[in-house]
Amino acid sequence: MSEGSPRTAPRLRRATAADAALLAELRYELRTGIAPEVTPEPGFHRRCAEWMAARLSRADVWRCWLAEGERGEPLGVVWLQFVEKLPNPVGEPGLHAYLTGFYVREAARNRGVGTALLDAALAACEEEGIDTAFLWPTARSRALYVRHGFAERSGILTRRIWPGAVGPR
Repeated sequence: MSEGSPRTAPRLRRATAADAALLAELRYELRTGIAPEVTPEPGFHRRCAEWMAARLSRADVWRCWLAEGERGEPLGVVWLQFVEKLPNPVGEPGLHAYLTGFYVREAARNRGVGTALLDAALAACEEEGIDTAFLWPTARSRALYVRHGFAERSGILTRRIWPGAVGPR
């Protein structure tokens, strides 16, 4: 899509286990854009694709949406993990949702792809009766989430356990 062409809505679809190799490639692009690689690329792709195929074979915990362009080229991806809560006697919904692996390729940014992916994930949250959706944004993505009703909550505390963790995002 050239700069002057009209915005065309991306085609969204639920990713399947058959998409695992492509999804692993997108995951690699996302993470190596944030920090230098530690695992050599072929080893990572194989390990990641196996993990993703196993999770996408069942839809009970993990779901993933893939945005594609007019020619079927991958534009972006978002993953959603349902996090089960302990039973609660006050009637709150029994699930949280963790949005992660949200990535839009550079050439597709600022064209509605991120919004379309986020809308799909949030629609699934509404369908499942999710209590709260949460994520860790990058500085660049924060505005997108705020436009969709996300807010920083001071009541959430986190502690990074891994000593090699990259600083705050």
